[in-house]
Amino acid sequence: MAAPSVAVIGGGIIGCATAGDLAKRGCRVTLLERASPGAEASSAAAGLLAPLGPSPEPGPFHRLAIESWRLYPRVASELRDLTGVDIEHMTAGTLYPLHSPREIEAAEGSDLRALEPALSKDVSAALLIRGDHWVNNQRLVIAYAAAAAARGVAVRTGAEVSRILIESGRARGVLVDGEAIHADAVLLAAGAWSGALADAIGLRLPVAPVRGQMLAVSNVPPLITRAVHGDDIYVVPRPSGEVLIGATVEHAGFVRAVTPDGLGSLIAAAVALVPEIGRRPVTRSWCGFRPWVPDGQPVLGPWPDIAGLFAATAHYRNGILMAPITAALMTRCIVDGDTPASITSFLPGRFAPGRQHAPMSPAGGEEAKPQSGVKDQ
Repeated sequence: MAAPSVAVIGGGIIGCATAGDLAKRGCRVTLLERASPGAEASSAAAGLLAPLGPSPEPGPFHRLAIESWRLYPRVASELRDLTGVDIEHMTAGTLYPLHSPREIEAAEGSDLRALEPALSKDVSAALLIRGDHWVNNQRLVIAYAAAAAARGVAVRTGAEVSRILIESGRARGVLVDGEAIHADAVLLAAGAWSGALADAIGLRLPVAPVRGQMLAVSNVPPLITRAVHGDDIYVVPRPSGEVLIGATVEHAGFVRAVTPDGLGSLIAAAVALVPEIGRRPVTRSWCGFRPWVPDGQPVLGPWPDIAGLFAATAHYRNGILMAPITAALMTRCIVDGDTPASITSFLPGRFAPGRQHAPMSPAGGEEAKPQSGVKDQ
């Protein structure tokens, strides 16, 4: 049977990754992005690949997160070979400062100050999780978009989808600026805008935007070599000579703004971890909108009662981590007509009227027991 033609709505990391995987399977793919690839949630991130700690909750999300994390070395290699883009897959590990007297007293391990001399003296112990890596997410989206184009995907930017076309209970394509683009299948991967497109055809998908503000400061000469993840803040060094600081979590609708309050709170928290950050020049600041649903879980898989309509959205703060596995699973759904058991908890039908869905917590990884100085995982 011939591979289907697919219209992918959304050129963030999920849409670009999935479009490329679909093209590898022989699909004729049109990728439709309202702005430019990776302009929203994919940019409101530091590229952390951190499913392992410090206090994850095992479950369906955790299992997928670990599986996706394991795919990243291959993804980095394939994207570099195909596009020439180095996504800066960094594997130095992430430090999680410990705070409670019990954690600190029980800790044993190498000297924290020898690992990261710039850390605040108030940080006396930390958990080092070597498996928590990071990538340059901006480069990653560019590489995924370029790889999709190289595989034959028609990438259309500045193309805002106004409606999904449904006929006789089946998705038949999309409407863009009055132009009907016909397809055998439609993948809704429009991030925070996914809910509005679903609502326009009478479907319930309660996706809301959560604004994330970030900033970067100079890391020349280097302040830190590992990512540091506090309670409400992360600081992530980049080979490009910056430290990224993020990110706010704001239910502010689609208000696009970088605010003094937002940046001030990030800077204060970052300086509490690494005091020298307060004396480094700010190189840039920005914000984006993460897609979130009330149960905190992604929305993945086929839509009930509408053949050919699929969703891959609401990854919230895990879109970068989850991109490779999401692309693989959605390609399986669309091309093979197979809904893997691993996404049963994440199907869009859970939001259908009358359905009950209990809140779930996005999981991380294996349980980490704090020990001190530096606990090395």
